[in-house]
Amino acid sequence: MGVSGDPSAGEPEDTAEEPAPDASTGMKRYEQVQAWIGTLVGVAALGLSIYNWRALQEEPAVDVALPHVTRIAQGKDTWLYFQPTLSTRVKTERVEVITQIELELSPETAPVKRPVFFWDETGSFSYNAAGRDLTYQRVADPSPLLVSQGAPQQPLLLFNAVGWNFAEGRYQGSLVLHRASGLEPLRQKFCLVISKGAVSIMRNADQYEFHDFRDDVPATQGEPGLPVSCYALSPV
Repeated sequence: MGVSGDPSAGEPEDTAEEPAPDASTGMKRYEQVQAWIGTLVGVAALGLSIYNWRALQEEPAVDVALPHVTRIAQGKDTWLYFQPTLSTRVKTERVEVITQIELELSPETAPVKRPVFFWDETGSFSYNAAGRDLTYQRVADPSPLLVSQGAPQQPLLLFNAVGWNFAEGRYQGSLVLHRASGLEPLRQKFCLVISKGAVSIMRNADQYEFHDFRDDVPATQGEPGLPVSCYALSPV
């Protein structure tokens, strides 16, 4: 008489373990990931190098900062002393050349004749402690100025308006710098206020006596109709 039961009864139990993953397979995957990471880092470094190279070849962006003090002397002619700061914050191997600087001044009062200034020369001031005054010295003729990140410029420019004197009123001015790179000229605007008292003081002085005009003296900023940014005869 047959005995019913599990057909697998009597067969040996399958105790075989699944094969362990090959260690070499994991190593290959690791090496592939490392290779891709190295490739990506190399591509990024190449891109950064190209960007830096192009940046070094670009024309420097020149910043023009006007001084807080300008000086005026007048007799037969009018001399205006201006000392801007020319600099660049961009790291570049190229140098910007300022070929010419012009001073434009337009009176807001219609009857006043518009002056024609030209860059006469470059100079410097020295201070006399005993006399408590400044002395002007001529340094050079007008010449191109080289501006780079490591070589900012601060020239003392003397502009001359032949046969012209200031009248009372407000004047709109611009310092215009022409560049050898062919880019648009740099233009820095300012305003100048000549009071009735300033006219009298300059008229009674001689050609070689200059007067300070400032745009940062609090005492002058509160005067009616005088904007903070305008140069006015210094009270000090």
